[in-house]
Amino acid sequence: MIEVRNRQRRKVNTQRLRQLAAHLHRTGSLSIVLVSDRQMAELNLRYHDTPGPTDVLTFDYGGGQGEIIVSVDHAYERGRPARELALYVVHGILHLTGYDDRTPAQRRRMRAAERRWLARLQKP
Repeated sequence: MIEVRNRQRRKVNTQRLRQLAAHLHRTGSLSIVLVSDRQMAELNLRYHDTPGPTDVLTFDYGGGQGEIIVSVDHAYERGRPARELALYVVHGILHLTGYDDRTPAQRRRMRAAERRWLARLQKP
């Protein structure tokens, strides 16, 4: 089951994000929560002790259950919100499947996987 909740003011195609996530995340349950930069900054400080907003936070609760928190403001700042939101969801799902991006080598591997997954999603 995949649930998308919009907790911020901007209009977002939540159905598209749910469909995208369903195409990539086929086991367990996933919650995607769309927030503002202000909300994201609060969560980033609380859970990562890092001040300021970030683009996406991922929480793996085990047993096939996960949550992806996405900053819609961050996506709009990048100028292509629909593409950025898709990227953030893909990034979060990759974290849930074992990818990490803490080291340069891990980041390269993660970026390559993001490109592959986004390319697959664009094929008819």
